[in-house]
Parts: sequence; structure tokens; C-alpha cells
Amino acid sequence: TYAPGESVLVERGGEAYGNRWVDARCGRVAGAVGAGPWLEHAETVLPNVAELEHLLDILAFKLQHPRVKINCGVLLAGVAGCGKDSLIAPFLRAVCGPSQLNRGLVQNDELSAQWGYHLECEVLILNELKDPNGEARRALANKLKPLLAAPPEYLSINRKGLRPYDALNRLLAIAYSNEQVPLAIDSSDRRWFALRSPAQRMEPAAAAALWGWYEHGGGYAAVAEYLWTRDVTTFMPGAAPPNTAYRQTLVIEGRSTAEEILVDLIETRAPPFTRGAICGPFAELCASVQAQGAAGARIPKAALLHALAECGWIDCGVIHSRDFPTKRQVYCAPDMADESKSDLRRIAEAKSGGDAFAGLRIV
Repeated sequence: TYAPGESVLVERGGEAYGNRWVDARCGRVAGAVGAGPWLEHAETVLPNVAELEHLLDILAFKLQHPRVKINCGVLLAGVAGCGKDSLIAPFLRAVCGPSQLNRGLVQNDELSAQWGYHLECEVLILNELKDPNGEARRALANKLKPLLAAPPEYLSINRKGLRPYDALNRLLAIAYSNEQVPLAIDSSDRRWFALRSPAQRMEPAAAAALWGWYEHGGGYAAVAEYLWTRDVTTFMPGAAPPNTAYRQTLVIEGRSTAEEILVDLIETRAPPFTRGAICGPFAELCASVQAQGAAGARIPKAALLHALAECGWIDCGVIHSRDFPTKRQVYCAPDMADESKSDLRRIAEAKSGGDAFAGLRIV
């Protein structure tokens, strides 16, 4: 197996497993210089204090607690050359050593590879995360979900010509991207700590000075000592990461055209969502919206269900009553949740026929 933080033999279900993990953390250096240059660079890359502080907590906790899974990944976006790699490099050195022993590295187009060598790591670097198509962006996010949080407790490591084995899912995924919207996430997502740097490309002299300090001025040891001594006693590795402005951008910009149209109608309580409850058949509802000039967009049922979830509407299940004996799926707005099921069915059925979309104009 591969079990960060455990000894050379790991007990699981009464059996002993050889542990392929070897601790590569650099030894602490007494009297290391301060980490000022790195912290100054970090503040330039991420000037939002709360966002930077949480990122520093993640990095410090990962260094100090290799046995604990942090249940989110870090997405760090920004223009090429703004210093994203320079910010994370000393942390990788502190955890993985000069040889980067426990670092996994995978390019965007290698995520679907059948082999799992890159999952045998403490820190997984996802380089140049991007997928320009909206539907593919959501598929990309779904593909990455098992890596970001546990469960799953184990990840299968498929090795060419050898039997696969299960590694403990304790890796921290850090994704870099130069794209504005590299992937689409849902509003209910709890797996991404999404950050976007406003910094511009680093000046060559500044970059050279920073890396010179890392390599020849004791910078690597200074950053490691800072992370070792940072107080993370109140950090909760299993909690959802903070909701950032960039995360909201990913949620909104990741929607398809049909989802944008429907979310706008639902949030403004425009027809057919005016009464706060709707019922099937939803194909008819989607066709009605589409027929009213939905910017030429096709309105599939899947888009409707996703838009309802994004707006917090509640799936009330299949409902029938004395007045409406035919079973219908019913959704209601959050402020209607206290209504009885029979009342919700009646409200949903109380649409006004042909004038339900009167005055509706979608631009």
C-alpha cells in the first residue's frame, strides 16, 4: 500500500501491508532565517488576507499532519508567470524534499490515463487545468472529485504489468491554471478552495531574486520552518473551504446557456416559477420555455433539474392527492417547504394555462 505518515508495515483488516511511502520531509534547521521574502511574494499573488491565511493553514497542516486527509483541493489561477509556482515551490520542497519524492505530477490531458502512478503521492500537482467546453468542464470536475475528498478512502494504483493495489487517499491536490474558467462546479460543491491571483507577470529580476533566495539564501529552510511552526490547531481539515469570489465565478460561468436562462427565471420568480412550485411533466415545461424565445437555446430536462438544484429548490418527491390522483414529481422553492404536499401539488397545478408565460421575454 501507500500510506503517508505510517510505518514501513501497515495493518489493515488483520493483514500486514508493505508501505511504499517514505518520509521525504526535510530536516528542520535551527536558526533558519525568516520567511519574509516568501510571505511578501504570497501577499502579492494573493492580496486577499483571508484567502491567503487559509491557504497557509492548508500548506502548514499538510506538512505537519501527513496522516490526515484535507478534504478539498486548491485551485490557483492567474495569468501565466504571475508567480503561482513560485508560491507553492517551497512548500513542495518542505514536504517532498529536493528529489520531490512524494509529489505526483499530471498534465490536464493525462487525467484519463489508465495508469495511476501519479496518485502515489502526498501532493498531486495538476498542471494547466483547463477544458474550454462548458459540458466538458463539468465532466472534468466530476472526474477530479474522488481525489479531493475522502471517501473514497482508497485510490487504486494501476501499475503496468503488476497487480494494482490500494493507496490510502491522503493526497492534497493543487491545480494551476491560466484560464479564467478552467472547470465548472456546482453551487453546492465542497471540494475546491478556488483562488484567482490579480497579480501580473513577475519581473524577471524579481523572479530571479526570489529563486536565488530559495536556493542560496536559506529560503527553502526558512519557509519550511515557518510552516512547521504555524499554529493550525483550529484548522479543520474535514470542513468545507471558504466560499471565495472566484468560486462564485466558476459556479456562474460554468452554467450552460439553458441553465443560465432557467436560473434567471427561477430567481426572479418569472413564469412558470411564479407560484413557487412546479410539477411534471417537465418536458412540457421545458418546451414551453423554449417556445417563448429562449435565445434560440434548447432547454433540456437535465438543465431544468440542475437549475432547480442551483437555486435551492426542494425535490418533494412524487405527489398525488384526492384532487389530483395522477402522480407527479413536484419541486418547490425553499420558502414553500412548510406547505403540505397536497397544497404544493395544488399550487403547482394552478398554472393559468395559455397565459402562464404572458409577458415573458427572454433576451
